[in-house]
Amino acid sequence: MGMKVVVVGGGIGGLEFIRCLKELDVTLIEPKDRMVCQALLPEYMVDKVDEEEITVEISDFCNRYGVDWIRDKAVRVESDRVITEKDEVEFDYLVISTGARPFVFENTYSLSDLESTKVCKKALDKAEEVAIIGSGATGVECACELRERGYEVKLIEYLERILPSFTPKVSNYVRRLMEKEGIEIFTSCKVIGVNEAVKTNKGKIDCDLAISCAGLKPNPLDGLKTERGWIVVDEYLRVRENVFAIGDCALVKVNGKIATKTALEAEMQARITAKNIRRIRKDEKPLKYKVVSSIDKPIAFITLAKNRAVMIYKGILIPRPMKVLYRIKKRIVESFMKRYKI
Repeated sequence: MGMKVVVVGGGIGGLEFIRCLKELDVTLIEPKDRMVCQALLPEYMVDKVDEEEITVEISDFCNRYGVDWIRDKAVRVESDRVITEKDEVEFDYLVISTGARPFVFENTYSLSDLESTKVCKKALDKAEEVAIIGSGATGVECACELRERGYEVKLIEYLERILPSFTPKVSNYVRRLMEKEGIEIFTSCKVIGVNEAVKTNKGKIDCDLAISCAGLKPNPLDGLKTERGWIVVDEYLRVRENVFAIGDCALVKVNGKIATKTALEAEMQARITAKNIRRIRKDEKPLKYKVVSSIDKPIAFITLAKNRAVMIYKGILIPRPMKVLYRIKKRIVESFMKRYKI
């Protein structure tokens, strides 16, 4: 009887793992019918890309790789089985790739998934002034895309500078560019609530609608060791001997480096987990994971509308040529998505 590998979560980490371990009996537990490339949602919001470009049909992918797809939501992990809302699924190896959810303020819109982005898109038809709460990469990209479309944009950040997970040099460069475009930026600004306007510790910020881009929170899954809700893994990305967690749901710390919650990290973690399951089955020692994009030295592209992007490589800002960097990012994302459709 073959080994049964169960994957919980059909995001980038889960699909990349399946793609890399196609020789084993794999079952995917995923309630949604499509994988969505989150990085392209700001551009989808303003009709620069269409649905086909940013989604992968889970059924097509599973048929291509001979994967048994259980369209259900996992709620708990036990010693040898996953308990779902409707059933339970036994495993020999389990890979958890449930991702994370954005923090969304009440009475705001979000780009948390395709459906919420569609709702936001529709609401924008009746808006002129837009407030964006949170100035991470998604918040900045969202602000730039909307400003290019002619909206009055206000970007609100709780900390003292925008893009706070990057260096001050990155923050200052992007801030100057955004302000030159006419985007109003509020830093050290705590949001207290949202109604007709955004109420903050510094007063009221008027807008027709507000969009939450204020960071991530964990997707709950009972039966696992967590820290602040994130699944704790060792240097081999294991929760325990035959259970792994990868991507945004996992707290990955290796040799003092903490992994960023990015598609790049999810992809790299998926690949080494597939490799390690093969090694374990051959009684070989698994390989330690090496963090590629760490919190202190991240790797990222940030799109700034008008076919422009900057790159941050290991924490260092590469600001130009912006149009070339945008084309590079676009090619990377296109080849990345194509991988799951061929």
